[in-house]
Amino acid sequence: MKRVLLLNPPAPDLVVRDYYCSKTTRSNYIFEPVDLLMQSGRLARHFDVAVLDAVVDRLDEETCRRRILALRPDAILFLTGAVSWNYDFPFLRDVKERLGGTTTFIGSGDVFLDDTERWLEENPFIDAAILDFVNDDATLFLLGRKDALETIVFRAGGVIRAARRPRARGAAFECPLPRHDLFVNPRYHFSFARSRPFATVLTDFGCPYSCSFCVMSGLGFKFRGVDNVMEELRRLKAAGVREIFFIDQTWGVRRERNLALCRRMTEERLDLGWTTFTRVDVFTPEILAAWRRAGCHTLILGVESASADTLQAYRKGYHRDKIAHGLRMVREAGIRTVGTFILGLPEDTRETVEATIRLACALPLDFASFSVAVPRFGTPLREQARAEGLIGDTRVMDQSGATVAMATRVLTREEVRRLTRKAVLRFYLRPSYLIRRALSTRSWWELITQAREGLALAARNIGFR
Repeated sequence: MKRVLLLNPPAPDLVVRDYYCSKTTRSNYIFEPVDLLMQSGRLARHFDVAVLDAVVDRLDEETCRRRILALRPDAILFLTGAVSWNYDFPFLRDVKERLGGTTTFIGSGDVFLDDTERWLEENPFIDAAILDFVNDDATLFLLGRKDALETIVFRAGGVIRAARRPRARGAAFECPLPRHDLFVNPRYHFSFARSRPFATVLTDFGCPYSCSFCVMSGLGFKFRGVDNVMEELRRLKAAGVREIFFIDQTWGVRRERNLALCRRMTEERLDLGWTTFTRVDVFTPEILAAWRRAGCHTLILGVESASADTLQAYRKGYHRDKIAHGLRMVREAGIRTVGTFILGLPEDTRETVEATIRLACALPLDFASFSVAVPRFGTPLREQARAEGLIGDTRVMDQSGATVAMATRVLTREEVRRLTRKAVLRFYLRPSYLIRRALSTRSWWELITQAREGLALAARNIGFR
């Protein structure tokens, strides 16, 4: 049986490369890379599968290289991203040469969503790039079944070819259970987890909404059956997992299916705590109550900007009044809130960014995440930024704010970076916030975890790291 290595390559810092959103982590979180996780069950039906996550294990290039060479894989499915491809590719190219040049290299990451053929032309060591990590393309490619490929760009007979079937819009799919046992690692850490161990679970892929700054709008949308998800949750529960990060981009968007899943989780008394992403226009008080009964303790919601014009221009689909009302509903349901904000969109000025910071501090939020606007591969925002001359052929990007890829019409990249740092410090260093945060923790473990996260966040934004 051929051996396939699922590889998260080494990096000089904690980077997240999965689900087409590569970035440096702002604090200490690092979870199972979902691209590799979702492929693990599919590949394991036909191949001997191994996992090497050099980021979570903090491996340097030399140590990681030695481990790969010792495994002698026949194929490597690797992660890369806009945040790291410039050092990923030289490392991967060297590994392929040391393996004799015959190992098949398949990539997954946000960089491949735009100009995919160009990436393969410029990097001959890459044999294929998958553009949908929940289907069978990687397996079929390795089995030589090129007639059945769906969403992949690959080499065949010295020629770069592409299979690009239309993206699914609201279709159901089933998947072999991900091999969580291959990813067991105590170093995986999630900022909002209230207990451990925790695991990452994906119940749907993509997003049906059309926010133009977000890569998800171009991925289509498909969802797993309730029975398929429940089987995975039962196995995780049996393995001792106590906490889940549902990495769905819009939890609850298929209402009846989602409520059926929550009923099953409640009826079977899984007693799993969980966090997920959703939108303020998806839920009602009754739906929030169902989520709470099923174990939800934290919801991550997109606020993005204080500007109504900005929300409309980027097709967010709701007004800031809806945001405040939705956050109040979540708090009344006894669920913690995380607000996400984007700073540095082309229309942003110092005044609009300051207004967004004030809004973040005024809303009933338990946590906030401030990201810089990134002209992501495959998004309308990238096309807009190019048309306005705000970027050139920018290919290295990091939404964390450590670096800024795009100026606004009036703010420089450095001004955007400084305002992002200011937003983080102003939100998290309010005395009233710190007291409320400390009093809301439920255990010494959670208090210590929150303190550690806060110190890491402050250090990165004050400039210690």
